[in-house]
Amino acid sequence: MENLSQLISKKVFSLASGNEVGYVLNVVLDDHLACIQALIIVDEESELEAEVMACDVVVKGEHLFLTAENKITYGQEKVRTNPIGKHVFTQKGEDCGKIKDVRLEKFKVKLLLTDKMAFLPKHIGVWGKDALILGKRKKKPQFSQPVFEAEKQQLVSINATQAVRDVASAPFRITTDAKNLIGKMATRDIFGLNNELIIKKFEIITQKKLNDAKKHNKLNILFYNCK
Repeated sequence: MENLSQLISKKVFSLASGNEVGYVLNVVLDDHLACIQALIIVDEESELEAEVMACDVVVKGEHLFLTAENKITYGQEKVRTNPIGKHVFTQKGEDCGKIKDVRLEKFKVKLLLTDKMAFLPKHIGVWGKDALILGKRKKKPQFSQPVFEAEKQQLVSINATQAVRDVASAPFRITTDAKNLIGKMATRDIFGLNNELIIKKFEIITQKKLNDAKKHNKLNILFYNCK
């Protein structure tokens, strides 16, 4: 089992050609946040984004393998459904924190983790662009009987499990202006094209560091690993 934050930035290799086809930039989940449907990957040299279906990707240890390069789709509008960074509330408006990570078994969602608690996909009644609402799921989004209190004892406290304490914080950000990164702090080491360290973990991002990231085509990685 691994975390969604660990999946981001992993390299993807082709089993057909032996070539590295890119790295994982983001994911697309199904309508119930139960599994990953597709991976959004980026070519490291051109930074061209593409999409591959999860069923065409093989997970082996620390590596991801694409069955064939003709499975890559370019030019489609990609709906990013990564839940990291979204607020979580109950139907009564109780604040359950923000999602910090998602525990996965291959590409199936096993647990969603906030900075206050953990819960299963089946506990989600509604999930929108900015927030998830815990409650009973119906065909139509009409929720009159919140089930949070009834199921509260089933939710895993973040203080009761080492797995939750060990989750790395990797808030999800969407931005198109690289200058917005200046002044933020890197949450992981960023390595350049020659495997040289260009930005250290916990280092404050300056214009010079931003230029280095651009030079080494690492802006996408930096966007998802700073706060």
